[in-house]
Amino acid sequence: MNIFVLSELSSKNNHVGWSVSHSLEETLASACQAQFIYPYWNGHTSTNLFPDAVDQQVSFLNHCRNRLLKSWYTVEVWPELGPGLNILLVVGIRPKFLLSMFALGPVLDQFDLRIGYLLDGFDPRYMNQPPLTKLDHLFVISNQLADEVRSRYSVNVSWLPLGINTLAWGNYSTPRSIDIMGYGRMNEAVHSQLQPHFNQADRDRIYFHSTFTCTGVANPKEHIALQIKLLKRSKINLCFEASNIPRFCGHSPLLYRWLEGWAAGSAIVGTKPRDPEVAALMDWPNSTLELPAKPEEWIPFLETLLDDEAKLAEISHRNYRECRLRHDWRYRLRDLFTMMHLPMPQALEQELAEIRQCLGLSEKVQDGPRVLEEIPQPVEVHEFQGLRSRY
Repeated sequence: MNIFVLSELSSKNNHVGWSVSHSLEETLASACQAQFIYPYWNGHTSTNLFPDAVDQQVSFLNHCRNRLLKSWYTVEVWPELGPGLNILLVVGIRPKFLLSMFALGPVLDQFDLRIGYLLDGFDPRYMNQPPLTKLDHLFVISNQLADEVRSRYSVNVSWLPLGINTLAWGNYSTPRSIDIMGYGRMNEAVHSQLQPHFNQADRDRIYFHSTFTCTGVANPKEHIALQIKLLKRSKINLCFEASNIPRFCGHSPLLYRWLEGWAAGSAIVGTKPRDPEVAALMDWPNSTLELPAKPEEWIPFLETLLDDEAKLAEISHRNYRECRLRHDWRYRLRDLFTMMHLPMPQALEQELAEIRQCLGLSEKVQDGPRVLEEIPQPVEVHEFQGLRSRY
């Protein structure tokens, strides 16, 4: 079986939010020996902030040409398919990237199976229809979102929660010198209390948080390596559910920041994701500690938690362990291959065993709940257009 990944993770994408894509790509490379293809967007010709009339005309003509020829994206070299099953996995943040499939030209129709996976929230009303007709199956990060896409478009769609490459995070570590860590999207009301309380010069505690406004980083891999170090030294990591963020359209799925915190062995404090299916993904004790409803209770709550070192240590180790037993990307890939009736890569099985060995578990201990068994069953494989010629 040959796995080709059409990835949105090009060298130009240096947003801090792309950490989830780096994590998945690392896992696909090691566990599936995937071959990666990085298309680049060619939908715009003008680079001026205020384009003149000629630039606007050229941009309009270019837009029309892209729609007519399906040439939104370009790849330098088409992939060479090998013997056996050839699987295309299109991995992007939001639906626009699915248009990149057409950059593969006639090779697109030669794949035995074409699977999409979108790693962020989006409004299904604005999805592009052409790439959906080419997909045999689409995975999204919210079960409710999957239901909405299924009701609007003729496409097989399922929920596949985000995962994390726990092998990249190393062994459990102590001690932890950062009391509270918050980064990226934050609850501003909480931040406005924590910053003046914990970061006064005469206080022993420290609240580490982002002080930059630009979301781009000079080197994403260096950023991720530093983020891992900081989180593994943090006692508490702040995480807040995202239903109020426009792109999630009221959905509240499990997001990558929870997986980062759990993988690091941090205690998570904030507000839990509210989508119904998420509860089963984080049902161990204290997987997320909810902040009190009253703002005047936030600081006392955090101070009491920080004082209870035994409780923090228990939560820390439990989060670390549960993340490796439930949320590694390898479990998600195992579920995907099982659902699509595909053979399991040997390297994937070996790395799943490695996770168990790192935790000192025997082969008899159950791990990694198969989340895809709990959702509506997809169309049988023999009905997928891409497999008709080989099955």
